[in-house]
Amino acid sequence: MCVEGSPPLLPIRFWLIGVCGCALALFGLMANAMLAALFLTRSHYRHSPFFFLGFVAFFDTLLDATYVILLAVPVEAQYYQNLGLYLLWLQYMPVIYVLGQIFKVSSVLCLVVASFERYCLTKHWTFTGFESRTRWIVLAIALILAVSLKVITSKVEIQEYIHCTGFERYQIGTLRSGAVMGVVNGLVLAVPFLTLVFLNGGIVLMLRKQNVQQLRSLITQLTMGSDVMKIRRKNIRAATHTLLVIISAYLLSNFLNLCLTVVEYIDPDFLHIQHPLIYQLAADSSSLLTVVGNAIRFPAHFLSNKEIRQQFALMIFGEPREKAYQEYTVKEAARRRSSVQDSPWISLLLSATQNKVHEGDPHQALLSSRHLIKRHSAIAIC
Repeated sequence: MCVEGSPPLLPIRFWLIGVCGCALALFGLMANAMLAALFLTRSHYRHSPFFFLGFVAFFDTLLDATYVILLAVPVEAQYYQNLGLYLLWLQYMPVIYVLGQIFKVSSVLCLVVASFERYCLTKHWTFTGFESRTRWIVLAIALILAVSLKVITSKVEIQEYIHCTGFERYQIGTLRSGAVMGVVNGLVLAVPFLTLVFLNGGIVLMLRKQNVQQLRSLITQLTMGSDVMKIRRKNIRAATHTLLVIISAYLLSNFLNLCLTVVEYIDPDFLHIQHPLIYQLAADSSSLLTVVGNAIRFPAHFLSNKEIRQQFALMIFGEPREKAYQEYTVKEAARRRSSVQDSPWISLLLSATQNKVHEGDPHQALLSSRHLIKRHSAIAIC
């Protein structure tokens, strides 16, 4: 059945997706690209728990770009009556839709792994983070899982009605999958959602256990000094606040999408046939909330972490070579000194060994051998 005139929700969708959503997506694209460049190109970030957050920012960058070319383009083409642009969009839409779903799941899985690593850092105070090789293996598994799930469950179809003209000639929709695929699609949304809720709550509860935190602070103060202890407390507080903001933003931005998925699985006709306009508006709002959640992550990092602000200033403005070398030498020495502060027992052993060496002990302990010390980064996840 052909319907003459503009769709009833086109003006609302234009301002919701074509203006607000597109502006937020462009901001998120640039901001997350900067985060990805910082976390993945700087060695001390790449070999730390920031590793997975770097790939979260990377996939969010691709997801924001997908939002613009997948959702904003057709709405603006219909609003300005540009049929040629709409036909061009139909050519690449099926592939971009699947890629967008893969980027979204990959970002979520990386966020879950990053949160789990932070959870382990908080719970086990001798844990200093995953090995670099382990991180790459987990990343590869997450990518394979995301591609496998979304290639199977994310399919769209384009129906052409030859008796209609203009934009009404083409109708786009997702293929209705079977019961098994519906369950899989629901689990892809629900499992990461519930996992992040658990990890978020667990981190908050463990940080309230003052006995463990006091023991950490005492050993850090004895081995590294009071100044390092103050820096460590500040870094942990900043990392915790940032992590809570990032996880909360994800949970809020995906709650509507989870509700729509549950309703679609229980009664598909309720939304698609009985209330199509409400479903269209809810789906657009869910997509908008996704880019809002992506856009929040950059301010969360930037406002809560002074070191990240300084690194961005260096990336954008740079500094004189001589001054940069001097500051780098000082910061690198301080970073190496504090790189074992999240493993207090190792710090204590190293401190004792160094005291023996300074006293003239000719036999250097095994843990102080440069070739045998395992280097860990103490940068906390945020």
